[in-house]
Amino acid sequence: MKIRAPFSLIIITGLLLIFLIPLTCGAEVKARLDRQAIGIDETVRLFIEADGARNTISDIDTSALEKDFSILSRSSSSNFQIVNGSAKASKIWTLELEAKQVGNLTIPPFSVGGEKSNPLSLQVTDATPAPAPGQGNLRDVMLEVTPEMDTPAYLQGQTTISVKLFLKERLRLNNASLEEPDIKHAIVQKLGDDQNYKINKGSVSYQVIERKYAVIAEEGDKITVPPLLFQAVSLESGNRRSGGNPFFNRFSNQGRRLRAKSQELTVALTPIPDEFNGKVWLPARELEIIEDQNNLTELKIGEPLTRIIQIEALGLTAEQLPELEIETPPGGKIYLDQPELKTLVDNGNLLHAVKRQSLAFIPSQAGTFTLPAIKIKWWDVVNNRQRLASLPERVIKVVAASGAAKLPATATSGTTTTKSIEPGTENQPGSANERLWQAASAILLFLWLITLLLWYRSMRSRQLSLTIRRKSEPLRTVADRKAIKNACLKHDPRAAQQAILAWAAATWPKNAPVNLKTIALKLKDPALAEVFDNLEKALYSPDDHPAWNGDKVWSELADRLKPEALGKTAQQPDRDRLPPLYSG
Repeated sequence: MKIRAPFSLIIITGLLLIFLIPLTCGAEVKARLDRQAIGIDETVRLFIEADGARNTISDIDTSALEKDFSILSRSSSSNFQIVNGSAKASKIWTLELEAKQVGNLTIPPFSVGGEKSNPLSLQVTDATPAPAPGQGNLRDVMLEVTPEMDTPAYLQGQTTISVKLFLKERLRLNNASLEEPDIKHAIVQKLGDDQNYKINKGSVSYQVIERKYAVIAEEGDKITVPPLLFQAVSLESGNRRSGGNPFFNRFSNQGRRLRAKSQELTVALTPIPDEFNGKVWLPARELEIIEDQNNLTELKIGEPLTRIIQIEALGLTAEQLPELEIETPPGGKIYLDQPELKTLVDNGNLLHAVKRQSLAFIPSQAGTFTLPAIKIKWWDVVNNRQRLASLPERVIKVVAASGAAKLPATATSGTTTTKSIEPGTENQPGSANERLWQAASAILLFLWLITLLLWYRSMRSRQLSLTIRRKSEPLRTVADRKAIKNACLKHDPRAAQQAILAWAAATWPKNAPVNLKTIALKLKDPALAEVFDNLEKALYSPDDHPAWNGDKVWSELADRLKPEALGKTAQQPDRDRLPPLYSG
């Protein structure tokens, strides 16, 4: 036993030396890239492999690399194996890199266990580099943003843009994301659902996911769509859980990161034509006024006639549709309800605006009433000309209530009739019948007065409710007025216009005016309309008008835009959020 102990120790020591000598030797370090050229919007993977460095190095120093590259992800793996009695260990670091600039960039050497890797060169270009011969068509992923218009693009009119994502067929992606268009001074609304189809570019087949957006520019002479970015991770193992749609797989982060960026898109806007002389600029494909006919042509005094009038337009939002201008005929009253606004999508590519207005006409005397026609001037973007939408006038005959037909006619004739009564005729049958008619007329007149009183109390109650609701947001209105004042005192007409529209949006959130003329109409203030007209002339025709005097304008606006001067027009906010643009 004493002889075997040293011999066993020698054997164990020898085996340890056999396995440990290769692990403690200097590690050979190699570096390589999966591609030699990329576009500025693409990523590249860097592999650093060190032999004999199984567990001796936990990480590598990448500070020199981060001067020209952003490291999006990193991972490492170790390997140990024995082949024919020889032990071999290695460790591989994998870095996914994004270049910070274009040019011929250098991957610096990395030091592992006293050994350094070889430096590498990478060419980074503004656009995706052309493929090498025999490698097929360009990229795995491409992104295009293009306008889709068959009419001129007008200010405050619908301009349609198409966002197309091209994915190589059989490419499996997850964690995909696509930016939404963020366009300054414009309303952006998605049109319908995504369209999926396949096309061929050269010899390569692509799956296309297409999304369309309606863009309505609120100001300026052009629409600028900034570059949109698409990002995803390619499933190298061919994982098919995504079913071909990259926006529904969120389970795995392994694979190569793909990026695609669109070019900036600029669309020039056609200015408002000089020949348009309507009160509100309405560039649309179609616009019409419809009334839900009740075919009622005769009323009694005090009986209301309810009319439901609807404005519909293609290529506008409901908030752009003007308020109805309805003249009240003498001898009657008209009461308007809050309009219903709705913006739909027609045929998957056009905004369909609907404004539904209910009103009541109540006559206070007998006679024939003519309810005037309703007219709206608008601009036909298809035929490039001004057009008129109209609702014809209606003629209503109003008669006295049953049993009192003569009373209103006598009252409204403007003359007084006297009748002599002979002695002894007070109790004649004719006199009794006359007293009976007079009593019936008095009763009917009393009932009519009660009806008017109840209607008046209802309107007062509604006014009080609106007043209470307006007082719940005084701070927002005051803040907006400060913005208007600051813009005026700085003599900046553009900022003043924007501040006034913002104030109006806060004051009438359910039916926000889209221009200054509509605000003046809401406030029923002709002097204010003249102030706004001069402001727009300073914006759009500065060479033909003297310098804009903001101090004078603010002195005229200060009292007119106070909360107590709004009357019944302010409403509570009703903000409808747009649905999410990207599923999953």
